[in-house]
Amino acid sequence: MAAALTGFLARYQNVLYYFQECCRPEWISCNKTGRLVEAIEPVSTSLLLGTGAAVLGRKLYHYLYETCDENWLNFKATGLKNDLNMKLYGQHVAAQVILKAVTGFMNNENPKKPLVLSLHGWTGTGKNFVSQIIAENIYEKGMTSNFVHLFTATAHFPHEAHIDTYKTQLQEWIRGNVSICPRSLFIFDEMDKMHPGLIDSIKPYLDFYDNLNGVSYRQAIFIFLRSVALYFSKSVIKANGH
Repeated sequence: MAAALTGFLARYQNVLYYFQECCRPEWISCNKTGRLVEAIEPVSTSLLLGTGAAVLGRKLYHYLYETCDENWLNFKATGLKNDLNMKLYGQHVAAQVILKAVTGFMNNENPKKPLVLSLHGWTGTGKNFVSQIIAENIYEKGMTSNFVHLFTATAHFPHEAHIDTYKTQLQEWIRGNVSICPRSLFIFDEMDKMHPGLIDSIKPYLDFYDNLNGVSYRQAIFIFLRSVALYFSKSVIKANGH
């Protein structure tokens, strides 16, 4: 116990020497002429340490906490291409359209409107999987990113009687999150079960507007997923109306 306490006091004293002026080489040095000079001026040292700590703190924050910058949003075009080609089976045409649409949009620093993808197909054709692949190649945290928002009709908008409340909440949610991160991704699943008026309420966010009430939605991505009857032979994809 005594040895441990002695070791702690010794380390504490070493740290103290750097912050409290004392008769040690860290504070006093001899120049070439033999004159004693002050090695480190305490106030300058404090300012230097304070500035360095602030810079280091900001860097640590950006690495530890997700922020809307290149540390956490890093589009990987090659990764998207490889994932679509290797993981999305039987959807070669859709993969090509998705790759072209997403890559062109992400490489455009000033798009004229948001990217809107509408994926149609029966269960098992990979609609949700495509959304996951896109998210994983844009956001470091993929689908768990704070900037990826998934809405499911039966879970988030179950009661038709509350449609007006849902409209207001959905508009506020989109507006608030795009204000925080312009490169936000919104995924709407079960479009076939969603009230038409709900999507009508966000149509203005999908069109050619510089901004709406001070918020620009042109860098955001909207993906709509819809199940169709089994007699369709292939999934259909529409990118920005094409």
